[in-house]
Amino acid sequence: MHAEIRAERANKDRSQKEEELNLPPGAYNMHILSYLLASTILDSIRSTESLKTPQKIIDALRNFLETLHQIKEEDLSSDWRYCEKLSKSWQDVCSSTEEATLPSGGLSEMLEAINHYPEKGDHSLGYYLSLSTGENWIPFPFMEILRNLHEKKNEMERLLKLGEIALRALC
Repeated sequence: MHAEIRAERANKDRSQKEEELNLPPGAYNMHILSYLLASTILDSIRSTESLKTPQKIIDALRNFLETLHQIKEEDLSSDWRYCEKLSKSWQDVCSSTEEATLPSGGLSEMLEAINHYPEKGDHSLGYYLSLSTGENWIPFPFMEILRNLHEKKNEMERLLKLGEIALRALC
């Protein structure tokens, strides 16, 4: 069976390519192998890129946690600029995670906690954060939720802790 295989044509084609490209003998095969290796490495990188968390999610979450942390230190519930900033940073987190496949459950737990805080009430913190607040409109229940968060340090710590865990898991 091996006697029937003819390598003359392949060797002739290789020699002809090496002459055309002005390459030393054997260099053509090295170019082909280098190309195949580079192609394999790129395919491998592309397949693992989908497992990485996009930087915009990390940045949005970090910004939201920094903004949320401000109300822990000072009662900013009646400051419309703060409410608008917090709302905007929350919307950035939500929009950056809409089509992303998240590698950890930490972020989804934090999103879930904010979307269900407080447990009793007509609407949650997540609901009010998803609305456009600003100078012309800040709902009183939203301001009340923020004031309660400022006063209830353990609830604030729990939300911030969930956010920190999610951030560490994403990085």
